[in-house]
Amino acid sequence: MVTVKKATSDVIIFTQQHRIEGKAYLFPGGRFTDFMNAPTELGFIPITDAKIYSLAEDKLLYTVDFLNVNKNLVVLAFPQASAQPGRAE
Repeated sequence: MVTVKKATSDVIIFTQQHRIEGKAYLFPGGRFTDFMNAPTELGFIPITDAKIYSLAEDKLLYTVDFLNVNKNLVVLAFPQASAQPGRAE
């Protein structure tokens, strides 16, 4: 079996009903944008150490070790490190 070394990236993914925070696995030196745009055979994003929140109530619903997110359901996704707190103006 061949093992491919990957780097982890803490990410935040939004669907229409949920916010998902967890770790995505990228090729070393790869960008999250490239990862999201790359074709995948089954169209899912594997996420580990995931926390799933309700958008309507901003409430933690589940904590899971592994989660597959359907790429077709992703509305917004970004690396957590790039997130800056927002301000209402």
